[in-house]
Amino acid sequence: MSNNLIRYCAGTVLTAGAAFSVQAQQAPDANSSDTIERIVVTATRSAAGEEIQQVPMALTAIRPESLEQFGLGDLTDISRIVPSMDVQSQGPGVNNITMRGLVVRGISPSEIEDSSLVAVYVDDMPVTLKSGSPDLKVLDLERVEVLRGPQGTLYGAGAMAGTVRQITRKPDVSDMFGTIEAVASETSGSGGNNGNLRGMINIPLKEDVLGLRITAYTGADSGYIRNILTDGVTNRSTTDQLRVALRLVASPDLTVDASMTGSDIKGGLNDAYSGLAPYTTSALTPEKSDDRLALYNLAVNYNLGSAQLVSSSTYMHRNTLYVRSDEYNTTAFIFPGQPLVRADYTIGNKVSDFAQEVRLNSRDPGPWKWTAGGFFETGKRAFVEDEPTRNFDALYAATYGFPGYSSLSNDLAFSPDDQFSGTQNSSSHQAALFAESTYTLFGRLDLTAGVRLFREAQDFNLRFTGYYGNVPSATPAVPLGVPNVSSSTADAQGANPRFAAAYHIDPDHLLYAEVGRGFRYGGNNQPVPEGLCGITAPKTFGPDSLWSYEIGSKNTLFNQHVTANLTGYLINWKNVQIADTLPCSYYFTQNAGMVRSEGVELETMARLTRHLSLGFNSSYTNAYAASAITTPIAAQDIPQGTRTPYAPRFTASLSARYSVPVNESDETGVSVSYAFRSNAFTDFAPTGSNYAEIPSSNMLNATWFYKTPRYELGLFGTNLTNGTRIVDVTKDDNGLQPGNAIFMERPRTIGLRLKARF
Repeated sequence: MSNNLIRYCAGTVLTAGAAFSVQAQQAPDANSSDTIERIVVTATRSAAGEEIQQVPMALTAIRPESLEQFGLGDLTDISRIVPSMDVQSQGPGVNNITMRGLVVRGISPSEIEDSSLVAVYVDDMPVTLKSGSPDLKVLDLERVEVLRGPQGTLYGAGAMAGTVRQITRKPDVSDMFGTIEAVASETSGSGGNNGNLRGMINIPLKEDVLGLRITAYTGADSGYIRNILTDGVTNRSTTDQLRVALRLVASPDLTVDASMTGSDIKGGLNDAYSGLAPYTTSALTPEKSDDRLALYNLAVNYNLGSAQLVSSSTYMHRNTLYVRSDEYNTTAFIFPGQPLVRADYTIGNKVSDFAQEVRLNSRDPGPWKWTAGGFFETGKRAFVEDEPTRNFDALYAATYGFPGYSSLSNDLAFSPDDQFSGTQNSSSHQAALFAESTYTLFGRLDLTAGVRLFREAQDFNLRFTGYYGNVPSATPAVPLGVPNVSSSTADAQGANPRFAAAYHIDPDHLLYAEVGRGFRYGGNNQPVPEGLCGITAPKTFGPDSLWSYEIGSKNTLFNQHVTANLTGYLINWKNVQIADTLPCSYYFTQNAGMVRSEGVELETMARLTRHLSLGFNSSYTNAYAASAITTPIAAQDIPQGTRTPYAPRFTASLSARYSVPVNESDETGVSVSYAFRSNAFTDFAPTGSNYAEIPSSNMLNATWFYKTPRYELGLFGTNLTNGTRIVDVTKDDNGLQPGNAIFMERPRTIGLRLKARF
């Protein structure tokens, strides 16, 4: 099947390229002001930006204004535009990015070793964190670049499935200006009033030499999930963020950029239960997610004449806290048959990371272009799990005949009435050398080759205590439990090559093909208590890797009134890191089997008239287990041919904008966007431990705007038909919950925004 599909993709892409070329020759002349804007991107990390239609890769560039007009702008909103990209979200900063169906598990807040497959960057700063890429509303973005497919040569191991780059606006050293924007909205159902305020000011501290740019954001979003036990709304959130950027133009050849970004997000989880009324939960514990981030960067750009030197030094410190209600699991596993017991499952995660990259980019205008550099990263994570449980000690003493039991004294938990306490500390170091070179033959054929050499090592230490952490736990006969302790080391090294060929039929038509390798480091498993779970898990798991084959056609038609880009790909992902979830609620990771992903992506944009523009993007993804995968529990084995979880087969988005001038300087108009996602499942097969359906969804947004040179007024609506409701599902595995846990999208929201420029 895969060979037929890739042959079909190749035929389609080549035929489309030829057909588009003929159409372009027949296109009528048009006024240049009516044409589609040419977007310059820096995805290839070259010394100078390149026009996106000349970059031979599957690449989407998004102007932030296209989302801000709807009151949107986070990673989930971006994913609705980009073909083959999807984001699962359970709350502010609790998310998982996937591309091209390369995913085998969902969000895992308790798994610190589950590395991301998609790298997230702010400029040249890596900020990737699996199950929690930061939600930064204060970045003052120039554009977002989404690179689909492995980017292992220039972006490293975290970019195995793709890369999201958020490119910020830099301080202007010559002019003083600023903006302030206020947004007020109301969410339907159990929701309420929302509001945020964003401001930016640019100050030239020394004209043409030193500039300062400050951006601030504060906002509060109403919750929309109602708790039937308290009749209160559970998932309200507040966000406070600040970004300070400084630019020094020390000379015509030397520019230094320094920035600091701080964020504090307090929110809840967007979970409800399928057995209750829509947008309704039942939780004994107030659920929340808190996220504090500090991000520092120093970037240097120095023109050496024939080459450009770029240095980026980044330090990130992030503290997250995740609390959810766990009364159903506690009752099922520790106190079966008894009334529900309040248990506050708490995860604290402290991450500190330093990354340094230095690279040289060629500047010669000749046929040979190259990039070479080195990368170093070191990081530490301090991870704490705790589950204080109301009246636990007395209940345990009565249930198991253990008079005077104390979880603190007998099972060494953090505190009394504490069923589980755990710490996981890890430190890692990685280093890489990379180079990529392109040579142009005959003025039309670009041949590219690149490689990244890398090495990584990680130390891991774990200690579990409490009734549910010790092996074994305390008994009346042996009143002191034994902590579950583990120390291990994992390391890996290798090379990621990439090869590409691009043929420029003419300035408006490009055909390309590329092959590249993606790689993800291995890690260390949490120990599984054999006495409780009946299984001994391996201490570590190994790396996984893939080879991606891609062909594409990029076309600009009808005198720059239409762009049409078509991509076909085939990916073979081997030694996949599969999560094995055990009935005792523990889990571990093993390398097993192969996943194959085949697909086609289409991106189009048309400027039909001076006033009307349309955009249409779509994708088809067929990702599945290419071989049977055997797990320790036969019922959870993955049959060959089963779909990968969390990967919709079809996605499509449509956008339209109509605007007309008013007087000589004003403009008014409307914009509409529509996005569709087909259904997906949360596990490979129906026998899987977490198999449930995420239903198909659609999102309809609309806005009316009026612009003057100094002011902008907008009326917007998001999720107008409530066509997107369920975005993630966690299966009810004990039968005590009122159905599956379902994570809900914000329902219909209507708002007003006002922006002023000065």
